[in-house]
Amino acid sequence: MCISYALISSFSIHILLGERFSHILTHIDERKQWDDQVKENYEIYPIDPTHDYCRLDNAILCDEERFGKCKRIGVGYTETKQGIIAPREQLILGGMQEYENGATVLWGTEMSESQNHLFPEGKRHVRAHSHMFAATLAPTSPDSFDVEYLLQMDVGGGLPYFMITPAIISTVKNLFKYVEDYYAGGEGSELDMYLKQKLYERDDDYGKMETLLKEGDMVIDHSHPILLDNESILFTP
Repeated sequence: MCISYALISSFSIHILLGERFSHILTHIDERKQWDDQVKENYEIYPIDPTHDYCRLDNAILCDEERFGKCKRIGVGYTETKQGIIAPREQLILGGMQEYENGATVLWGTEMSESQNHLFPEGKRHVRAHSHMFAATLAPTSPDSFDVEYLLQMDVGGGLPYFMITPAIISTVKNLFKYVEDYYAGGEGSELDMYLKQKLYERDDDYGKMETLLKEGDMVIDHSHPILLDNESILFTP
């Protein structure tokens, strides 16, 4: 599916494609806008993206051009409401891989039964299983991107698929309708305000750095090996 949007800030939205799409999927207030069955949805065990886990992930995968760079990883918990079927719950390991061309892969898979002790305290529900989830976002122009959405899910409880599949398809359609409206929001929209805030934060950080340099509080040794050939911790060639 191709989604178009208005580039309403000089701050490139490609930098935030995956982050914003992930926000729509995982933030409970955003999730409720398109998923009327969700009751709880949060990152129960977040992992700091600057922690060794992400660095280890990047070291294991090695080929960032092919597999992207790990920008976020953690364990999420989801619980559905009582409806036609009883509540379900999930415990999902998920993450976000970013590519230099602005593309992002959001992925997730159900934790094994041996990890049930990680569930939050409270009454347990039938366990649903997302065997595989992936949303691949790829820029197609300065103001559009493609989304490939993959979900292999077993809702559990022995319910026949012909009863459940239409409901899942309907929910995914609601997601894409909401995403289209979100990215087409224009001036004054939630996305517009978010981009402007990020632009402000970026400019503010640059301003602070310039002040430190002028005041002599920041000393950069340009002969240091890590700065040679444009190599540094933050800016990998």
